[in-house]
Formats: sequence, C-alpha cells, structure tokens
Amino acid sequence: MKQSALILSALMTVPALAGVDVIYGTDDRKDVFETTSSLHLQLAKSTAGMIKKSMFVKGAKAMSFDLKEVQSLERLANVCSSEKFSQQPLVATCSGFLVGPDTLITAGHCYNTFDLPENVCKDFAWVFDFNMKSANHNPTKNISINNIYNCKQVVAVQRDALYDFAVIKLDRKVVGRAPLKYRTTGKITENDPMVVIGHPTGLPLKIADNGKVTKNTEFTRFSTTLDTFHGNSGSAVFNAKTGQVEGILIMGKNDYLPSNPSNPKSCKVNNICDNSAKNCKAGTESGPIQYGEVVLRIERISSFISNSLSLK
Repeated sequence: MKQSALILSALMTVPALAGVDVIYGTDDRKDVFETTSSLHLQLAKSTAGMIKKSMFVKGAKAMSFDLKEVQSLERLANVCSSEKFSQQPLVATCSGFLVGPDTLITAGHCYNTFDLPENVCKDFAWVFDFNMKSANHNPTKNISINNIYNCKQVVAVQRDALYDFAVIKLDRKVVGRAPLKYRTTGKITENDPMVVIGHPTGLPLKIADNGKVTKNTEFTRFSTTLDTFHGNSGSAVFNAKTGQVEGILIMGKNDYLPSNPSNPKSCKVNNICDNSAKNCKAGTESGPIQYGEVVLRIERISSFISNSLSLK
C-alpha cells in the first residue's frame, strides 16, 4: 500500500469511527494566527497533533523535519474547493493536550481502534505548534525537533459506553508549555461559554469558540454545539473565559455530505446544523449525537490523571 493510502486510512477511517464533526450555525473555526485572545493562544500552545512517524523526513534546517507526501483537504478527503481550509494540508490523526510535564490526554479510540495501543504508541508522534503562522505558511516544512515528542507509554486507555480516553506518557518533559488546568469536581453549567482547540479533519491547529451546552444530564458526558471534525478527537473543550478544561471531545455528528445528493462521489460539503444542533443538512441522527458533539467530562477521569502524574 502506498504511503498516501496509509495516510488516508489513518486520517479518514480511524477517527471517523467516532464521528466527531459538524458545523453549527456559522463556521467558528479559526487559524491560530487569526485569534486575538491571549488566553486561547496560551491554551493552543499546550495542544498537540498525533502524526504518523513514517511521514517525517529530515528538513532543510538543522534539527528540523518535514512531512512527506502530504495532500490537501480537497485532494485527500474529496472536500469541495469552495469549503473552508480546503487547500490546507491534512496530517494529524487525533488531537491531545498536556495535563502534566510529560503527560498527555486524548480520546481512547485514537489508541485502540485500528491496532494495539502499544503499536499505536510506537508508530505515532505528538507535535506541538503544528499551525498556520500566516495565510500562506506551509506548516509541513521545518518542524523543530523541540516540538516533536514520542509516545513512551500508554498509561491508561478505555473506550466503552461510558468512557473514551487515553493517558499518554511522552518520551521527555515538554519544554516551554504549561500543563492545562482541568475540572476535578462539579460539572459545567449550561451558561458556560466554550472553546475547543485541535486538528479538525487532520488540519493545522484550529480554535473554535461560541459553543454552548445542549445536554448536561449524562453522568460521564455532555453535548455541545462546538464546530468540530473527526481529527478533533481528543481535543480539550475549555471554559472560554477561564481556560479550565471541561472535557475531551469524543463523538459527534457526520461532518461531510455529497454536494450533489444524487451523486455520492461528488465533492463533499460541510454538514451544517442550527445553533440548537437540529435541522442538519445530513438529516436527523440518533443516540447521544442528536444533541450535538459529545464531550467526556474530565472530572470523571481525574483519578486516572492524578495516578498517571505520579508515574516516572
């Protein structure tokens, strides 16, 4: 199988099993360079993308790497050229965030869906600052080795009807980035403004705000109207004002649908729902995703995190 086919499988097949993806109302995703919030920029520094190690090749600059055989969202995912970010590169398989000097959290399905967790640990690296520095920047070139971390150990991974998370130990302490503060007691309120930071469809890092809670009654999960896509699996969902992590993005509605309903092979456009997670272009969906994007409450796994932080 060619490398491009392997990348397509990793980007489009594995995360799609969780179905994290859709636009609610207007598309609130922004590139990092477009964001004016100093708090959101700080949170983005502690967010990483999961990238297959076989994609890395030596870069032109000392102590740097490039990513090989990268294709755009349009070419790799058959997304229409008119769609937002269609010409940006598709690279990251999942998203994750720091909770300790060398400890990272992501969705469990990122590590146990298509291979054994130890094999995924061996085959994928975590990259910080994989983002657009300007409209014309190419983030796949000259990635500093200081921003690339290997997975040393999968401390915990769980994916079932109640939970979907993984706790990862990195190969060294992360420099210049602060572990994120996260909720350990209580739960999010319906009025808390939300923002999510991650790699939708594997794109360079995006920040999406203006999310609201649509269902807050499940024991381990709540639902939101944040604009997320399947590469957002494992993204931290924050209180937009305080920067506290409220949960982990794990599941959601279908992200794309054919632009021509009578031709399934036509280029794809975003699935768009209203601001109440209803009246979606892709139609009504059942289960927890009928209320929007599903988030695992981080306070429900705080004991797993605390235990992992004590490990060497």
